[in-house]
Order: sequence, then structure tokens, then C-alpha cells
Amino acid sequence: MTSCQGQSSQNATNTSIYSLPIDTAFIPTDSTQFYFPLEIFRDTSLYIIHDTLTDSWYSKHLFAMREPVIYADKSQKEMYRFTWLRSFHNPVAIRIEKNGDTYRLYWKLCDGAGGYRPGKLTISKQKTIDKATWEMFQTHMHQIDFWNMKTNETELLGSDGSQWVLEGKTTTQYHVVDKWTPNKDSKYYTCCNFLIGLTDLKIKKDDKY
Repeated sequence: MTSCQGQSSQNATNTSIYSLPIDTAFIPTDSTQFYFPLEIFRDTSLYIIHDTLTDSWYSKHLFAMREPVIYADKSQKEMYRFTWLRSFHNPVAIRIEKNGDTYRLYWKLCDGAGGYRPGKLTISKQKTIDKATWEMFQTHMHQIDFWNMKTNETELLGSDGSQWVLEGKTTTQYHVVDKWTPNKDSKYYTCCNFLIGLTDLKIKKDDKY
């Protein structure tokens, strides 16, 4: 299996240059705090002020799910998070972490809708996974060449659909990829869907968009 940790990319952001109001679990103390470095969306944004609106939109859902700000984490953990915001269905965040020889999976869901208000946190679970599962995920990450992907490769955005946001953080770099309603035959969809499959979330086939 191939790990992405050793790779470098001009798209990846060095994690050491950021500081923000967070608690010891890297969860913001202010609901207006952005979860993503604003310049990441600014550099790839297709529309004026789209960067700020996007960061605010994604951040309010992650804050409602009491998720950490990944790019601010200076620990030795390697972690990745899939944030799934469907227009009319519950927002979901799935985080996978490696800390030494320990591997953990976390998943959360709110009772709102990804395109509107996040609502209240109704599911917050975690479990230990084995090294083989971690390596399977790393294989998917290698297949999409995560660290070298552009943050936003979408030429057109739709009004309804879903955002599939995948973040990654190692000890030296941070990167995020944001795709709108990816093709179900794409490797990116397969990679994120792999994480969904590790949880006990019951998602109807028609609701997986």
C-alpha cells in the first residue's frame, strides 16, 4: 500500500502559519470562525466573494457538528475529513485519523440540510479501525493523487446537488479538494464513498448524490 504522507504539492498548505481561537480539541470557540484558510478558496474561486460565502457555509455546518479545525492541528496525527453537504439531506462529516499505531474513525450527522441550516447534532460516533482499513483508504487517496489535485476543478456549479469536500493534514502540510456532485464512476466519488461505507449510516441509494 502507498501512503500519501511523503508526497509534496504546490497546492498543499503549510500548517504552521495559522493561529485562530480554538480550544484544546481544535474546535472553534466562535461560531463565525472559518474552518478553512480563506486564501484556498480565494485562489480557486470562480465568482466574486464566492470564497467567503463558501468558507462560511461549510464552516457553519462543521461547527454545528463540533468538528475540529484540521489545518490548525499541530499534532503528529495524520488525518482526513470528508464533509458531505447535500442540498436537501442531513449534513455529514467523516474523519479518519492515524496517531502512531492507533487508527480511529469518527462520523457525525446533523438533522438539518446541507444546503440550508445544519440543525442539531444527532449522531456522533467513533470506533477503532485496523491498519488494513487505513491502508485501503490510503490506496484510494493515492489513486486520486489527492495532494496534487486542484482545490476546485468544477467549471460550473449547480443550485441543487451536493458538495464533496475532502481535507487532509500531515505534520507538514494541509490540502482540501472541493467537488460539486461528483460522477459516481469517478475515483474521487469512490474514495469518499469508501469512508461512508466504514460508518453505520443508513443512506438510501437515491440520497447518495
